[in-house]
Amino acid sequence: MTSEAKRIALLGFDCAIPKRLEALMEEGALPNFKKFKAEGSYMTEGYNMPTVTPPSWASICTGAYPRTHGVEDYYYYNEGESLHFSKCVQAFGSKMLKAETIWDAWDKAGKKCLVVNYPTSWPSKLENGVMVQGEGLSAAESRWQIEGYEHKEHLCAESCVSTDYYPIGVQASFEDAEGWKNLPEEIEDADPLEIVIPMEFAHAMEKLAPQTWYGLTWESDDDGYDVFALCPEKDFSKAFFTIKLRDWSDVIEGDFPMAADGRIEKGYFRCKLMELSDDAEDFKLYISGINGTHGFCAPDDALKNVDFTKNILGNDMGFVALANGIIDDETVLELAQFHSEWLTEVLTTLMKDHPDWDLLYMHSHLVDWFYHGYLDKMEDGNEEEKKKAYDMERVIYQIEDKFLGIMMDHMPEDALTCLISDHGATPMGPILNTAEALKQAGLCAYEARSNDDASAFFDESEGFNYDLIPEKSLAVPQRYMFVYVNLKSKYPGGIVEDEDYEKVRNQIIDALYDYKHPETGERPVMCAIPKEDAKVFGMGGEQAGDVVYVLKPEYMAEHGYGFPTGESGCGSLKNIMLWKGPGVKKGFVYERPRWLVDVVPTFCHATGNPVPADTEGAVIYQIFEKHNN
Repeated sequence: MTSEAKRIALLGFDCAIPKRLEALMEEGALPNFKKFKAEGSYMTEGYNMPTVTPPSWASICTGAYPRTHGVEDYYYYNEGESLHFSKCVQAFGSKMLKAETIWDAWDKAGKKCLVVNYPTSWPSKLENGVMVQGEGLSAAESRWQIEGYEHKEHLCAESCVSTDYYPIGVQASFEDAEGWKNLPEEIEDADPLEIVIPMEFAHAMEKLAPQTWYGLTWESDDDGYDVFALCPEKDFSKAFFTIKLRDWSDVIEGDFPMAADGRIEKGYFRCKLMELSDDAEDFKLYISGINGTHGFCAPDDALKNVDFTKNILGNDMGFVALANGIIDDETVLELAQFHSEWLTEVLTTLMKDHPDWDLLYMHSHLVDWFYHGYLDKMEDGNEEEKKKAYDMERVIYQIEDKFLGIMMDHMPEDALTCLISDHGATPMGPILNTAEALKQAGLCAYEARSNDDASAFFDESEGFNYDLIPEKSLAVPQRYMFVYVNLKSKYPGGIVEDEDYEKVRNQIIDALYDYKHPETGERPVMCAIPKEDAKVFGMGGEQAGDVVYVLKPEYMAEHGYGFPTGESGCGSLKNIMLWKGPGVKKGFVYERPRWLVDVVPTFCHATGNPVPADTEGAVIYQIFEKHNN
């Protein structure tokens, strides 16, 4: 091994929890993480505020606290808009960053940077490197400036075809097959049935022209309908695939015309036959998101050597389809594997295409997606549910472990590598409706929202399932940790005079401390302070509300509301950090608190490369063999 780091790599595993990682390493499930830990330095007390994705990854790439880099929540408030939570947008674009990133600083110095699926990185400013879109949770998707929980994908999002109704699918039924070309005689003699599928391609970054696809089912024996083929037209010779129940298709390459100009884009997807009854009355086909080959990378041809036929992107590992009852747990794990293989192919290809790279930053969201769906079952499920959830957790970490092994096989000896998560998670506790706490103090007015809306599940789980009435509210709760004084001079619908600002703000703080949760009879708020006082833990910038509050960990909606020291049940809000490479101590455990902002200055110190202009963190000298020098 060389004695000095010449390049750096950051491998990000969103929401990986230290004590869960340690438990799985201890049982021997994660050989590559265990090896990395033994050959490097491991940190046990990882902190950041707030404990949520965009601000945390922004701190990891700028070395600046949220008060400085300008991202203080999962959501972003656009000045001049209503304070209503529904008007906030998801905080993922690079244009909102007020601090310089490490790759932009190094790029100016002529270094070659590879940045793949890193939140808050897109659009790219790089002149010498390569960036794969990081404007959401997955590559080739955008969430920036989109309200609520929606997103757009390149080319489009997952869907399904079923005889039942699903919000993200096409409902259709089988009829006698007519007018087909090139049907084999054995199929034609089996009384095949057809299903007509009008494809609209939802959540597309750029609108696709609609297409009509056709499905065909027949009996391979005499036991009922058991084979299905999907075709772009009524010509069996052009079938995308033929599969049976519970089977995945291979990766399909298709042509997709754009609605605006008719140009053809290549797209790649897979399908799984989830249901097909003997009489074909019950049918369900899952269709993955369709990923393209460019339009989400810079330069635009950066991925020209990537083999997109190896696997699909599998955005959100099917979590939306799972929530809608379209797929099951087994399919979620399969999609997680597909997603990891897609990222692996992209990263290893870029490393081969650019052997002279100086910086690599990447992010994987698998663990976070998993915990949002299953952490609660790990804690509060019955014995069968708990066992299944823990088994699934093991598989998710093993997928990441396999990815780590491949990445380290491709990692040059002169690279200083950091494995990191942005935050942890705790099981879902009793949810705080902040508006109700303020309403009881006469500060806020709202109406409960119907649960019929598709997003009600997310709103309810995060305490926002209500419609605020700004014109009757002195105080407005917004996003995860903020309450605003509803100033008449500043906000649409505001009713508070400027001279009453401090009085109302003090009333907000008192109301938060006085509130007792109806399910427990206890106070859920651990801390409520004026925004300027939140600067002591890195918050309180322009994007913070007038009052910043923190919940006790047992009242969390997994993460985002609590101090990073929070522990509850099987979860923890701390993040992981491991270092390995030239000059790094082996088998060393660093037990002092450290912050995510310390990553950038440590990388720069080890390589002698430029420190970004706004970096505020400190070098973690203690992990180096020669730190005294």
